[in-house]
Amino acid sequence: MPQSWVDYNGHMNEAHYLEAAAAASDRFMEMIGVDADYVESGNSYFTVETHIRHLDELSAGEPLTVTTQVLNGDGKKLHLFHFLKGADEKLAATVETLLLHVDLSTRRSSLPEPVVAEKLSEFASLHANMPSPDGMQRYVGQIR
Repeated sequence: MPQSWVDYNGHMNEAHYLEAAAAASDRFMEMIGVDADYVESGNSYFTVETHIRHLDELSAGEPLTVTTQVLNGDGKKLHLFHFLKGADEKLAATVETLLLHVDLSTRRSSLPEPVVAEKLSEFASLHANMPSPDGMQRYVGQIR
């Protein structure tokens, strides 16, 4: 984690948890074929909702690893759950993200192109039997 991400409390600033998760979402989209050419062709995914849980502190210089679980990849929806881990694989945060596929010419939701839908379906199938992540579908202020 870069020094510039550290806030006045000496740990990673809250905005950078979202930045790290957004980068992970972008990387995942590249893996399923949503790259610059796909966007140029008039298609993309837009984030419609995000929920961050801050669970532990991350310090400057500490390694940061993000792993992603596909919760849903059916139709227009792309539902991801990111796990942000620091040193010794300690879970520092989770970021749940819902994205919708969009036709950029109409700015309305649409089905992804078949090649993207197929790759996304492959990941969703691989992740289907994984346990639901702790904290999935929580909301701010929810009593545990």
